[in-house]
Amino acid sequence: MAKIANSKKIIRGFITQCTLVFKSYDYNVVESKNKQNLWHFSVTKDDKKYVVYCTNSLEKVQGIIKIALKKLPEGTRLVVICNDFTDEDRSKAEASQYTITSLGTIKQYGVEMLDAKQRAQRQAS
Repeated sequence: MAKIANSKKIIRGFITQCTLVFKSYDYNVVESKNKQNLWHFSVTKDDKKYVVYCTNSLEKVQGIIKIALKKLPEGTRLVVICNDFTDEDRSKAEASQYTITSLGTIKQYGVEMLDAKQRAQRQAS
């Protein structure tokens, strides 16, 4: 039981970090409250629509990814965020028409956006 609770806590942390980064890029973020959804949150901006699934163990969720791909709303892309992945995982994602990225990459995007906003504020002053 402790292992499951710890895993849920890790995923909750992933979700929090990821949603903050998407919000910093002015995406509309909606966390999934419905247990029917297989993704953790959805993001939209202009004509871009994504549903995001966060995992700390990519190999354990391959079945969920396959089902999520079948349930995607039209015009929406699945994004899977995990700790790390292999070139084989990336190839599988490309072949299955979803995006895979690491939490480290998402964090880096967040840092870059904060830096850009700080530079813009300094220039405006």
